[in-house]
Amino acid sequence: MDPKEDGLSLEPDPVWDDRFASVRDRVVDASDDRLCDVFHVGSTAIAGVPGKPVLDVMPVYVTGAGMRAAADRLTDGEFQREHDADDTVVALRREPDHVVAVRMHTVDADQWRPILLFREYLADHPDARGEYGRVKREAAAEHPDDMWAYTDAKFDVVRSITEAAREAGYADRLPAFAEGDQ
Repeated sequence: MDPKEDGLSLEPDPVWDDRFASVRDRVVDASDDRLCDVFHVGSTAIAGVPGKPVLDVMPVYVTGAGMRAAADRLTDGEFQREHDADDTVVALRREPDHVVAVRMHTVDADQWRPILLFREYLADHPDARGEYGRVKREAAAEHPDDMWAYTDAKFDVVRSITEAAREAGYADRLPAFAEGDQ
């Protein structure tokens, strides 16, 4: 399954928590003591939010070496390495009905904190969830075969919700290892 080619499915599916637990175990097994934590992120992590059939899993590592060692073990047959940068590795596994995206970051990477802020704020605020769901459905209707345009169409609402999370003090809810630039 490739969401870029197969279009979007926007119906919530309660099976995602079980799938996350299984992938989380796999990531933990592939990691060593440089793993800080593994987070379920993206739309499948928030009850009631529609999303494409992609399970987004976000491990955070103390060091790039720890992240790369885990990525090497994950991509030894089961996952394919799709992106590799200094502070981020993305590994994908395509299933017949969904994709598993493991987006690995080092603790000093810029990307992972806003993702957690966004997730936590959406989980706590039904109005924000509703607005995000509405924007996602509109974006999917306008761009059913263009994943990049679909993502771009959501940019403003994602930025707005993330900023609302910052203003509401959600950075204080981040794990202790997140201390630093937020």
